[in-house]
Amino acid sequence: MRPNLLVNRYAKAFLELAIQNNVVDKALDDLHLVKSTIEGNKELDTLIHQPFVSKERKTNIMNRLFTDRVEKITLNLINLLIEKNRDTAITDMYDEYRMLYLEYKKIAVVTITSAVEIDEKTTDRIVNILKHKIVDKDTIEIKNVIDKSIIGGFIVKYNDYVYDASVTHTLKRLHSDFEENLFVKGY
Repeated sequence: MRPNLLVNRYAKAFLELAIQNNVVDKALDDLHLVKSTIEGNKELDTLIHQPFVSKERKTNIMNRLFTDRVEKITLNLINLLIEKNRDTAITDMYDEYRMLYLEYKKIAVVTITSAVEIDEKTTDRIVNILKHKIVDKDTIEIKNVIDKSIIGGFIVKYNDYVYDASVTHTLKRLHSDFEENLFVKGY
C-alpha cells in the first residue's frame, strides 16, 4: 500500500473518531504538537524511525512525552501506528489530517504571492472576488507569501487554480510573443 494512501486512511478514521468525541480542533493541535516535537528533536526523530528499536520502547517514550499533553485518542493513534509498524507515518499524519480538517470545516486556503506586503484593503478585495468563485467553502483563509522575484503584481493559488498577474509572468509572455520575428523585408 502506498504510504500516502495509508496515512490518508488513518487520518480519515482519526477524523471520524475526533468528530464523535467532539475534539476535532484539539486533535489538529495535538498532531501538530507531536509532529513539531518529533521533527524538532533529532534524537527522537531518529529513534522513532528506526526499525530495530522495539515497539515497547517507542510506545513508552511517546507515552511519557505526550500523556498529559494530548487527547487520549491522539495518544491511542500514536500507539496504534507504532504497534502496526507504521511509526514512520506519525509525522505525516498532521499534514493529511489538516487537509481533511479543512475540508470538514469548509475552509479554503488561498496563497497570495506578491513582491511586497499586501495591505488589508487589497487582501479584502481579493477575498471578496474569491468568495464568488469558491462557493462550496464557508471560510477563506489567506496565506501571504513574499517573493521579490515576481517584481510586482500578485499570484493567487487555490488547489489547482492559479491566477498569475505578476510582472514577471507578463514579461515572459511578452518575450515569447516578440521572440517570433514578425518583420518582413520589403515593406
